[in-house]
Amino acid sequence: MIVEAERVRGDEERQRLAAVRNYRILDTPPDGTFERVAALAARSFHVQLATVTIVDEDRIWLAAAQGIHGISEIGRDPGLCASAILQGEPYVLTDTLKDARAVSNPLVRGELGLRFYAAAPLTTAEGHRLGTVNVMDTGPREVTQEETDTLRDLAAVVMDALELRLATLRVVRLEQDLRRDQEADLQAALKSHADIDQAIGMLTVTHHCDAAAARDILIRISQHTNTKLREIARAMADLAAGGDAPGISGAVRLAVTHAIAPRAAGGPVVSSRGRAGG
Repeated sequence: MIVEAERVRGDEERQRLAAVRNYRILDTPPDGTFERVAALAARSFHVQLATVTIVDEDRIWLAAAQGIHGISEIGRDPGLCASAILQGEPYVLTDTLKDARAVSNPLVRGELGLRFYAAAPLTTAEGHRLGTVNVMDTGPREVTQEETDTLRDLAAVVMDALELRLATLRVVRLEQDLRRDQEADLQAALKSHADIDQAIGMLTVTHHCDAAAARDILIRISQHTNTKLREIARAMADLAAGGDAPGISGAVRLAVTHAIAPRAAGGPVVSSRGRAGG
């Protein structure tokens, strides 16, 4: 049963980390919304220290911090944020020295000497807890229901901002994909025109005709074989260069081979109107 419980926790953590990656928030520049949330949390609890955190695989990244300077991340030690994300509700330690998990945390036993910690998890719609909005103090203290409700609301504000940011990133990505597709379509169209122009040029030579008449020949082949002009043009260029034009039907191969076969020179230039050109 212990092994099964550990496996479930492991699966949940992998899914949680995948959600963290999906939001693409780690190591991003400071965000004004998160900074305001941290400041509001500190004011609401009348404390000097408050942070918005994202819990990564082996670290806790500070998305915003009030009263903490020069630190962008801390270790994922148990007792504080690392333990808070295991809870679906606000996580409150009125005295960290009385909690077996928190007492050994570097922020508690170290120079900062935290004695009070309260956090609300940043929870996605799927139930993944990405991090916390938390407040801290160097002295023990109690919290009221109104204060924990405020912390929960602030966590919801952060999640709304994360969702909006994610939606914006998706729109930008879609626009980039659309531009790439449009560019690819444009390049394909230009290539098709170039292939057709090259085929027309070849036909003007082999048939001793003008460009309009050569285009008529291409169109007739297209209609006769039910094949797109660009495919005929590519096959024509390939066969003329000594290739085997893979992927074309026998009818197209026969028609193209006949079209590019040299005609006897010396006759008049044929126009698309069926009369000799000057």
